[in-house]
Amino acid sequence: MFIRMGVLVTVVAPPLLRAAWLPLTAMAAAGLLVSFWLYRRSRETAKADLKLSNPVELWEALKFALYFTVVLVGSKAAATYLGTGGAYAAGAIAGTADVDAITLSMARLARNGLAAKVAVTSIFLAAASNTAVKAVLSASLGGWTYGRRIASAFAIILAAGGAAVLWGR
Repeated sequence: MFIRMGVLVTVVAPPLLRAAWLPLTAMAAAGLLVSFWLYRRSRETAKADLKLSNPVELWEALKFALYFTVVLVGSKAAATYLGTGGAYAAGAIAGTADVDAITLSMARLARNGLAAKVAVTSIFLAAASNTAVKAVLSASLGGWTYGRRIASAFAIILAAGGAAVLWGR
Protein backbone atom coordinates (compact mmCIF):
# COMPACT_ATOMS: atom_id res chain seq x y z
CA MET A 1 0.00 0.00 0.00
CA PHE A 2 2.74 2.49 0.95
CA ILE A 3 4.77 1.90 -2.21
CA ARG A 4 1.62 2.34 -4.29
CA MET A 5 0.91 5.60 -2.48
CA GLY A 6 4.43 6.78 -3.33
CA VAL A 7 3.89 5.94 -6.98
CA LEU A 8 0.62 7.91 -6.97
CA VAL A 9 2.35 10.92 -5.42
CA THR A 10 5.15 10.68 -7.97
CA VAL A 11 2.75 10.58 -10.91
CA VAL A 12 0.52 13.46 -9.75
CA ALA A 13 2.94 15.78 -7.94
CA PRO A 14 6.61 14.73 -8.27
CA PRO A 15 7.92 17.58 -6.05
CA LEU A 16 5.72 16.31 -3.19
CA LEU A 17 7.71 13.07 -3.13
CA ARG A 18 10.61 15.00 -1.52
CA ALA A 19 8.42 15.39 1.58
CA ALA A 20 6.52 12.09 1.33
CA TRP A 21 9.29 9.60 0.62
CA LEU A 22 10.55 9.26 4.19
CA PRO A 23 7.22 8.40 5.88
CA LEU A 24 6.12 6.13 3.03
CA THR A 25 9.49 4.37 2.91
CA ALA A 26 9.59 4.01 6.70
CA MET A 27 6.14 2.42 6.75
CA ALA A 28 6.94 0.13 3.80
CA ALA A 29 10.23 -0.98 5.37
CA ALA A 30 8.61 -1.54 8.77
CA GLY A 31 5.82 -3.49 7.06
CA LEU A 32 8.31 -5.73 5.31
CA LEU A 33 10.27 -6.36 8.51
CA VAL A 34 7.15 -7.06 10.57
CA SER A 35 5.77 -9.33 7.84
CA PHE A 36 9.00 -11.28 7.72
CA TRP A 37 9.02 -11.58 11.51
CA LEU A 38 5.39 -12.78 11.58
CA TYR A 39 6.07 -15.22 8.77
CA ARG A 40 9.04 -16.72 10.63
CA ARG A 41 6.95 -17.08 13.79
CA SER A 42 3.86 -18.53 12.13
CA ARG A 43 3.10 -22.17 12.60
CA GLU A 44 -0.36 -22.15 11.15
CA THR A 45 -1.36 -22.38 7.53
CA ALA A 46 -4.21 -20.49 5.97
CA LYS A 47 -7.26 -22.69 5.56
CA ALA A 48 -9.84 -20.21 4.33
CA ASP A 49 -10.66 -19.78 0.67
CA LEU A 50 -10.12 -16.27 -0.59
CA LYS A 51 -12.59 -14.88 -3.09
CA LEU A 52 -11.17 -12.15 -5.31
CA SER A 53 -12.93 -9.80 -7.68
CA ASN A 54 -11.57 -8.19 -10.81
CA PRO A 55 -10.60 -4.58 -9.93
CA VAL A 56 -10.67 -3.48 -13.57
CA GLU A 57 -14.34 -4.24 -14.12
CA LEU A 58 -16.36 -1.24 -15.30
CA TRP A 59 -18.53 -1.12 -12.16
CA GLU A 60 -15.47 -1.09 -9.89
CA ALA A 61 -13.88 1.68 -11.97
CA LEU A 62 -17.08 3.74 -11.82
CA LYS A 63 -17.34 3.31 -8.05
CA PHE A 64 -13.73 4.45 -7.63
CA ALA A 65 -14.31 7.45 -9.93
CA LEU A 66 -17.33 8.48 -7.88
CA TYR A 67 -15.48 8.01 -4.60
CA PHE A 68 -12.47 9.92 -5.94
CA THR A 69 -14.71 12.82 -7.00
CA VAL A 70 -16.34 12.99 -3.58
CA VAL A 71 -12.97 12.84 -1.82
CA LEU A 72 -11.43 15.45 -4.13
CA VAL A 73 -14.28 17.91 -3.66
CA GLY A 74 -14.52 17.18 0.07
CA SER A 75 -10.80 17.50 0.72
CA LYS A 76 -10.59 20.73 -1.27
CA ALA A 77 -13.58 22.16 0.63
CA ALA A 78 -12.14 21.02 3.96
CA ALA A 79 -8.73 22.51 3.24
CA THR A 80 -10.24 25.75 1.92
CA TYR A 81 -12.86 26.37 4.58
CA LEU A 82 -11.36 24.61 7.59
CA GLY A 83 -7.65 25.06 6.91
CA THR A 84 -4.99 22.61 7.95
CA GLY A 85 -7.27 20.83 10.40
CA GLY A 86 -9.81 20.31 7.64
CA ALA A 87 -7.19 18.71 5.40
CA TYR A 88 -6.13 16.44 8.24
CA ALA A 89 -9.75 15.48 8.96
CA ALA A 90 -10.36 14.78 5.28
CA GLY A 91 -7.34 12.47 5.24
CA ALA A 92 -8.36 10.59 8.36
CA ILE A 93 -11.99 10.20 7.28
CA ALA A 94 -11.34 9.29 3.65
CA GLY A 95 -8.63 6.82 4.67
CA THR A 96 -11.13 4.66 6.51
CA ALA A 97 -12.40 3.44 3.14
CA ASP A 98 -9.52 3.92 0.70
CA VAL A 99 -6.09 5.56 0.59
CA ASP A 100 -5.72 5.98 -3.15
CA ALA A 101 -8.38 8.65 -3.60
CA ILE A 102 -7.14 10.84 -0.75
CA THR A 103 -3.51 10.34 -1.81
CA LEU A 104 -4.37 11.50 -5.32
CA SER A 105 -6.44 14.40 -3.95
CA MET A 106 -3.74 15.63 -1.58
CA ALA A 107 -1.07 15.31 -4.25
CA ARG A 108 -3.21 17.34 -6.63
CA LEU A 109 -3.91 19.95 -3.94
CA ALA A 110 -0.17 20.13 -3.16
CA ARG A 111 0.54 20.66 -6.84
CA ASN A 112 -1.92 23.57 -6.71
CA GLY A 113 -0.57 25.26 -3.59
CA LEU A 114 -1.36 23.18 -0.49
CA ALA A 115 1.69 23.06 1.79
CA ALA A 116 3.68 19.85 1.33
CA LYS A 117 3.74 19.22 5.09
CA VAL A 118 -0.05 19.41 5.24
CA ALA A 119 -0.44 17.10 2.24
CA VAL A 120 2.03 14.54 3.61
CA THR A 121 0.47 14.59 7.07
CA SER A 122 -3.00 14.13 5.54
CA ILE A 123 -1.72 11.22 3.47
CA PHE A 124 -0.18 9.68 6.58
CA LEU A 125 -3.45 10.12 8.51
CA ALA A 126 -5.28 8.39 5.65
CA ALA A 127 -2.84 5.48 5.84
CA ALA A 128 -3.19 5.38 9.63
CA SER A 129 -7.00 5.32 9.60
CA ASN A 130 -7.03 2.75 6.80
CA THR A 131 -4.62 0.58 8.75
CA ALA A 132 -6.71 0.94 11.91
CA VAL A 133 -9.80 -0.23 10.02
CA LYS A 134 -7.83 -3.25 8.80
CA ALA A 135 -6.78 -4.01 12.38
CA VAL A 136 -10.41 -3.92 13.52
CA LEU A 137 -11.41 -6.19 10.63
CA SER A 138 -8.60 -8.58 11.54
CA ALA A 139 -9.87 -8.84 15.10
CA SER A 140 -13.52 -9.18 14.11
CA LEU A 141 -12.89 -11.77 11.41
CA GLY A 142 -9.90 -13.61 12.83
CA GLY A 143 -10.55 -13.47 16.56
CA TRP A 144 -8.95 -11.54 19.37
CA THR A 145 -5.59 -13.36 19.36
CA TYR A 146 -5.10 -12.87 15.64
CA GLY A 147 -6.38 -9.30 15.77
CA ARG A 148 -4.01 -8.41 18.60
CA ARG A 149 -1.06 -9.79 16.65
CA ILE A 150 -2.02 -7.83 13.54
CA ALA A 151 -2.78 -4.64 15.51
CA SER A 152 0.64 -4.86 17.17
CA ALA A 153 2.33 -5.21 13.79
CA PHE A 154 0.32 -2.29 12.42
CA ALA A 155 1.22 -0.18 15.45
CA ILE A 156 4.92 -0.69 14.69
CA ILE A 157 4.35 0.29 11.05
CA LEU A 158 2.41 3.41 11.99
CA ALA A 159 4.95 4.38 14.65
CA ALA A 160 7.67 4.28 11.99
CA GLY A 161 5.58 6.45 9.68
CA GLY A 162 4.57 8.84 12.44
CA ALA A 163 8.16 9.29 13.54
CA ALA A 164 9.16 10.00 9.94
CA VAL A 165 6.36 12.56 9.54
CA LEU A 166 7.47 14.32 12.72
CA TRP A 167 11.12 14.12 11.66
CA GLY A 168 10.30 15.82 8.37
CA ARG A 169 8.65 18.82 10.05
